[in-house]
Amino acid sequence: MQNRFLIVALAVAAVPMMAAAQERSSPSSSRVPTDDEIVEAVGAIERADGYSDLVAATERYAAVLNSPRTVDLIDARLEDRGLGNDERGLLMLERQLSVDTRVRGATAAARLLSIRLIAGYALIANTPQDLADTLDKFSPLAKVITPQLVREALDTPENRWPDGLRPLMEQLAQDWPARGSVAAATRMAEAAAPPKAADELSPSQPDGAPTLAGHWRSTQIVFDQPRDEHVVLRADGTAETWVVTADNRTPVTRGRWRVQGTNLLVDWQDGRQWGQPFTFHQGQLVFPNVPNRRQFWELVR
Repeated sequence: MQNRFLIVALAVAAVPMMAAAQERSSPSSSRVPTDDEIVEAVGAIERADGYSDLVAATERYAAVLNSPRTVDLIDARLEDRGLGNDERGLLMLERQLSVDTRVRGATAAARLLSIRLIAGYALIANTPQDLADTLDKFSPLAKVITPQLVREALDTPENRWPDGLRPLMEQLAQDWPARGSVAAATRMAEAAAPPKAADELSPSQPDGAPTLAGHWRSTQIVFDQPRDEHVVLRADGTAETWVVTADNRTPVTRGRWRVQGTNLLVDWQDGRQWGQPFTFHQGQLVFPNVPNRRQFWELVR
């Protein structure tokens, strides 16, 4: 898994040691591994491509990773005051992998590291699809991830995470197994988005009156799979819509919206036209507000 989160080689590069030898069997846990063997184990972790490879590499080199000698080498590198924040954070991730392997076992340690890697990538992903692609590489983790496991993974006092990340990751742990990678990543991006200004969300209306302007989402179950339909109605009259399923996100379609009486009218650029009654019920948009066809939309923060 060649990414910027798995570069523990930096932790040992500044410590005198010989170059890594060819891969061989892990040493017995009854002796202290050599520096060569630690570099070899680290290299195997770096080359792991996805969750299954990461678990396999951690299990194979558990006797090296759980050695206090591995922590000692990383600690020696961390004493360098010239380390940047990013590099120091990366070293702490690898240190935690070593500690977790010794305390929890190789498989559990690999799971915790995987969650931390996903959290780290979520911080730099440019689009929900970027994050979804990463989740797909870790897809077996979706079967076992839980909010509690997320809390355990991110409860690393020596490597602090940004405020607000943990609840987002806890929600991801619920959405990913149930809704798939694309929908889970999209919801995480929506929840992480800064709140819009009040004048952007709502046109001029009496205080407390509900408004159509905003980002609305309607969730339906189709063939036992969730289907999220999104509609953004802006105060300037522009509109956008797209659909997210467990494994797909449609392109955005744009249009113009207006209200006539109690009817919401939208002219989409692809030729579709909406024109149905609407109302509000307990903070939700009901559209269309037609018997036996009512669709409920929640306002996305």
